[in-house]
Amino acid sequence: MQESRRDFVRTLAGAGAIAATVPLRSPRWKASPLDRMMTIPVALVQFNTVPEQIGRNLQEIERLSAQAVDRGARWVMFHENSLCDYTPRVKELSESVPNGSSVRRVEQLARRLRCFISFGLSEVDRDRYYITQVFVGPTGFIYRYRKTWLWRQTDDRRYRNEWVRYDPGTGPELFLIDGVKATCFICADGDSDRCVERAAALRPNVVFFPNNRESFPPGEWYFGGRAKTIGAPMLVTNRVGASWGADCTGGCGVYSADGKALAEANRDFEEEILLHSLVLSPVRAGS
Repeated sequence: MQESRRDFVRTLAGAGAIAATVPLRSPRWKASPLDRMMTIPVALVQFNTVPEQIGRNLQEIERLSAQAVDRGARWVMFHENSLCDYTPRVKELSESVPNGSSVRRVEQLARRLRCFISFGLSEVDRDRYYITQVFVGPTGFIYRYRKTWLWRQTDDRRYRNEWVRYDPGTGPELFLIDGVKATCFICADGDSDRCVERAAALRPNVVFFPNNRESFPPGEWYFGGRAKTIGAPMLVTNRVGASWGADCTGGCGVYSADGKALAEANRDFEEEILLHSLVLSPVRAGS
């Protein structure tokens, strides 16, 4: 994708400021009452989560969310397991949802910034553990999604054999965010035809697809193909930086309902806030 077609803000690791970009407007209704559309300024953030450093990573979520909102974003999305990354200490570092301290802290952040934030963590619910994506907004907790298609890996030196430490969720379902019908699946869920088919049957208006991948598949072929199958725009995030010796490249992106790449971040191991004005169909009264 040519540089002139990308609407992004790039940050270097640890930087405290970001470059100027085209201001993005708050969501507004457009077109006729029978075919109303909503424009949502979204920010897809790729940053270097330090494994097991939850306090530090929360500070980064706060810093980067504030930067994104300062540049006009209303939805801010982070990658899978963005709080603690992969770890052999799942039982020690997992938190409850929505009553855990990290969720409450990001709730306060969303209230203060008046935005919607999606981030990943390891969740504990009684004696079960999940890879979970959390959604909060200006009024508090909205929704959680638990990863279903867990990754199997025989070499567990990087603690990425998810079947060893986590329990599966129950698959994609619909939820409402900012008046929009949405669904979510996480990383390897996208490799499951069953998960993709179930998401398509829900007929969402947008798909959230957080990832935590070492090597990122080609955007339009993989993510665009799944967006086209589901028939809805897709928001994709991935981390950058070192994860127990794995070097993650990044590659956030926005893909249209017909599978086209609308905006993509770098895959050069650099932090970046990718901004895009996403046009969506909202939920109508009585639908």
